[in-house]
Amino acid sequence: MTVPALPDEPCHLQFRRLPDYEPDCDPDGIGPPMRWSSLRPATGPQLRLVPPAPEPDGPPVAPAALAQVLRRVLEVLDGRRPVNQLRTLLPDVAFEALLTRLRTVRPGGRHVLRKLRTCYPTRSAVEVSAVIGISSPAGRERVVAAAARFERHGDRWLCAVLRIL
Repeated sequence: MTVPALPDEPCHLQFRRLPDYEPDCDPDGIGPPMRWSSLRPATGPQLRLVPPAPEPDGPPVAPAALAQVLRRVLEVLDGRRPVNQLRTLLPDVAFEALLTRLRTVRPGGRHVLRKLRTCYPTRSAVEVSAVIGISSPAGRERVVAAAARFERHGDRWLCAVLRIL
């Protein structure tokens, strides 16, 4: 059995006019509509503009000092510096991670700090990202990233987190 696609009898559509939704304009051309005149001014506390906070004079710690700490870590990984010299610079978790990495690093490689980026989320914290180039004794080169966070404790900056990725 087949059904025709269109019915045989014509379809009758009826259109109805939509009601007007725009208000009538003021015939005299004077004054706002009545609903606007009934508004009252706001009461209570008002918002005020505040001048922006002053910009800091400069970074709280120089990027060169941060690069020096990271270079010391790389010297330990190269075998040119004893690991115990970093005991006071790194927290226990980072120091243990560095010892673990020392067990997996092949001797004779060279680690070079290629790029250093700093971010100052607060006046007492600095976050660092670094690009480290590693060349093997066979001449192969690869690149790894490092992330660190330094926090101020009194007048000293201590490494809170160090990750070599």
